[in-house]
Amino acid sequence: MLPISLLLTSLALACAAHGQSGTPSADGVYARIPIRDEFGRDQIPMFRSWNPNPVGNHDANLRALDPILANIVRGAQAGLPNLRFVIGSGRRDRDQQGRAVAWGWSRTKSSSHRSGRAVDLWPLDGEGRVVFDPTLQGQIAAAMRKAASDTGVRLRWGGHFGRYKDNDRSHFELAARRHRR
Repeated sequence: MLPISLLLTSLALACAAHGQSGTPSADGVYARIPIRDEFGRDQIPMFRSWNPNPVGNHDANLRALDPILANIVRGAQAGLPNLRFVIGSGRRDRDQQGRAVAWGWSRTKSSSHRSGRAVDLWPLDGEGRVVFDPTLQGQIAAAMRKAASDTGVRLRWGGHFGRYKDNDRSHFELAARRHRR
């Protein structure tokens, strides 16, 4: 019994030194996402590094978006009063976009996120924790489509992207502007 308790104590001390809990679980805002991603990586530290406080950072992320997209997000939020969601990722600088590509969260270094013309919206459960539930993401997509339509803007939803993981259900971007001849 002593070796097991010594091992657990060592694990807890090592994890504490890295700012992580000693058990393979998440707490706080990321408590509802899977610990491991599709590559077997512990994704909780990735999410915490990416956006340590998605609820607290939401308003600043909203202000950093292209104003047209920001208005669509506000319209979708107003259209879903019983479903809270936050911006998990909005405008990205070059380094952030490079990290997204390295982690497999994006396929391109020239993403619409770079200009603030794309946003990733993350639904929250009743306790304010991020939850990637396809039903909730579908509700957000419907509200985003309606808000975009109400403003006469074309929007692309990552839920329709083919051959990209399980699609990118949290991603929305302004459709490319068409040039008139």
